[in-house]
Amino acid sequence: MVAQHLAIGTQSLLQYFFAVCDKQAVELRLWHALEQQLLAPFEYYACDDDTDFSEVPWQQSGEVAAIDQLVTGNEVRARLVLNEWHRLAGDPRKGRALLFCVSVAHARFMTEKLNQAGIKSLCVVGETPQDERRRAPEKLARGEVAALVTCDLYNEGVDLPLVDTLLLLRPTQSPVLFQQQIGRGLRLAKGKESCLILDFVGRHREEFRFDRLLSTLTGLSRTQLVESVEKGFGSLPPGCHIQLQRQTREQILRSLRKLVQQNWRRLRTELQAFAALRGRNDIRLADFLHEQGIELEDLYRNSGRSGWANLKRDAGLLTMPAGDEDDYFGRRFGELLHVDDPVRIDELFKIAEPTATYRPQDEHAKCVCQMLAYQVDAQQNQLGTGEAFRERLRAHPAHLAELAELGEVLQARSVLRQRSIPGLEDVPLCLHGAYGIREILTAVGWLTPTRRAPFQAGVLALHERRVELLFVTLDKSAGYHAQIAYHDYAISPELFHWQSQNSAGPNTAAGRRYLESPGNGWVFQLFVRLAKGAPYRACGPVTLECAEGQKPMNIHWRLSVPLPSRLFREFSILRGD
Repeated sequence: MVAQHLAIGTQSLLQYFFAVCDKQAVELRLWHALEQQLLAPFEYYACDDDTDFSEVPWQQSGEVAAIDQLVTGNEVRARLVLNEWHRLAGDPRKGRALLFCVSVAHARFMTEKLNQAGIKSLCVVGETPQDERRRAPEKLARGEVAALVTCDLYNEGVDLPLVDTLLLLRPTQSPVLFQQQIGRGLRLAKGKESCLILDFVGRHREEFRFDRLLSTLTGLSRTQLVESVEKGFGSLPPGCHIQLQRQTREQILRSLRKLVQQNWRRLRTELQAFAALRGRNDIRLADFLHEQGIELEDLYRNSGRSGWANLKRDAGLLTMPAGDEDDYFGRRFGELLHVDDPVRIDELFKIAEPTATYRPQDEHAKCVCQMLAYQVDAQQNQLGTGEAFRERLRAHPAHLAELAELGEVLQARSVLRQRSIPGLEDVPLCLHGAYGIREILTAVGWLTPTRRAPFQAGVLALHERRVELLFVTLDKSAGYHAQIAYHDYAISPELFHWQSQNSAGPNTAAGRRYLESPGNGWVFQLFVRLAKGAPYRACGPVTLECAEGQKPMNIHWRLSVPLPSRLFREFSILRGD
C-alpha cells in the first residue's frame, strides 16, 4: 500500500506493483476510497481568514519563512481559529484534534494559545524527545489532551485513526502535502462518524492553485469545480460535505475562472519558462502538466491553436518542418481526452510506435485502430481504414510522439479496471468505460472502413445480433428540440428509469421488442452520458423490470452489473441536489 500514486514525479507507481504482484495491484484514489467506505467521511470547511498571503513565494525556498512571519505571533488569526473551532465543533475539548503548523515556532505559539483557552494541547515536533513523541498519541486517545499541535511530523508514516478533527493552519499549493495532512483524519475508528476539517485559507493572489487542492478532495476537473463552487458540491461520496465561506468562495471562483480561461500565449510562455529550467531535450507532456498545474483540457481546444506538438513548435522547441495536417491533428486529438479503457490506451502506445513494423494482429486490435481513426476524423465523408489513418500519422512524427505522450497522461489518470461488457464480449469496449458515439458505433460494426451511415436516434437496433443499444443523455437543457424532453435517471445502482422515443408504444415493433424481452432473444445495452458533448459510459446489459404508458413508454431497466457509486450519483435523479 502506498499513499501517493505519483510518488515518483508524475509517473504512476502502479506499473511497478504490477511487475512484482502478478498484476494483482489496484490504484485507488482518495475519492474512490471514500465511496467504498474504506475511509471516514469528511466535513470540510474553508474558513474565511484575512491573513494576506499574496506575497508568499509559493514552492520556492522562501515559502516557509514567509508564511511563518505572517502566522507566528498573529493574535488575531489565533482568535479566529479558536472562534471557528468552537462554532463548528461545539466543544473542542471533547474531540481529538491534530493541528498542522508551518514551523516549530508557530506550533509552540498555537499550543500556548490553545492551553490558555482551556483546550489541553501538546506541541509535538521533530525536536520533541522520542519518548514524549511516543506517549503523545496515547494521551490523545485517553482524553488527557484534546489536541496535538505539530509541524512536519505527522504528515505521513504514522497511524492516528482516533483523530476526528484537523485544523490546517499552514496554506499550501502542494496537493501531496494537502492529501497527506487530510489523510491523518480519514482513518476509520470505532465510534468515529466523520472527520471535521477546518482549513484557514487566507487571502491569495488569483494565481493561487485552489483547483489542485479541491481536485485532490473531489476528483473533479477544473471546469467541474467552477460549477460546484457556484452551485454546491452535489456529487461527493456519502457523508462528505464541503462548505466554502463567502469570502473564500469568491476568491476561489475568481482563481478558477482565470485558470479556465487559459490562452495560447500564456501556455506558450509557461512552456518556454519550463524548458529553460528543465532543458529543451527533457520536456514531456506529463511533467509539464503536473508541474505547471495545467489540465489537458487547457491544451486541447476546439478552435485556434491546439495540442502539445503545436505548443512545442510555437515555443521554439520543435525544429522539424511542420506537416500539412499539424493544425488538424493538434485540434482533433482533443477528441481523445475521455479515453480511460486500459486496452485502448495500450493500443495507443502501439499505434504511436515510430517504426513501421506495427500491424494490428487480431480483429479487436484492428477495430480499436478503426475507432481511433473515426474518433479523430469526425466527418461522414472521411472513409478509410485504421491502418491508412496510422500511415497519415506517420507522416507527422511530432504528432505520433504526441499521441504516445497523451497516452501516458490518460493512463496515469485512468482508474478503470479492464472488464468486457456482458453480451458484447467480442466488442472492444470496457464496462463503465467512457466512449464517444463514433467509437461505440465503430466497435459494434455500424461504422466500417467503407461505410459511415448517419446516426441520430437515441436507439440502435442491430437486428443480426439481436442487440439494441440505448443511448441516454441525462441533461437535455441545451441542444435539443423543445418537444424532446425525455426523463431518464438512475433509481438505484441496479435500476434505471428510461423513457422511450415518442414513437414507441406497446403495439409498435420497438415496444414489443422491449415488452417481450428477454424471451424474444433481444439484449439491450445501456450507454449514458451527462450532457450533449460528454462521453457515454458503457453501463452494460439491462433487462425489463416493468413498463407503462405509450408514446413514450416509461420503462424500468434492471442492470446486470450495478453502477459504481460514483456513476450512480452522477446519473441519479438527485444528482443536482
